[in-house]
Amino acid sequence: MDNFHKTSTQTLEELTDFFESSWPQADVDLLDETLSVILPNGHQYLINKHGVTRQIWLSSPFTGAHHFQLKNGRWRCTRTDLLLEDLLLEELKTYAA
Repeated sequence: MDNFHKTSTQTLEELTDFFESSWPQADVDLLDETLSVILPNGHQYLINKHGVTRQIWLSSPFTGAHHFQLKNGRWRCTRTDLLLEDLLLEELKTYAA
């Protein structure tokens, strides 16, 4: 398994744990390299590996689509350079409460 697949798989597993521990009422499902999270308020995230571009793609119910490239061991947005975890924390703090 190359670095992209190993790192992206680990990231999806960590995000699964993050959502399950932060929002126990959320419906969290990791299947076939796609993480689906339905928050208690009904909003849904889809996060998946995109092997062709070697990115993690995120579909946010609040801010739309984002693509993240691995740079220096961190997943950074290709448009804003924001870290994946920072985007999720900010969105969930702002919108999902």
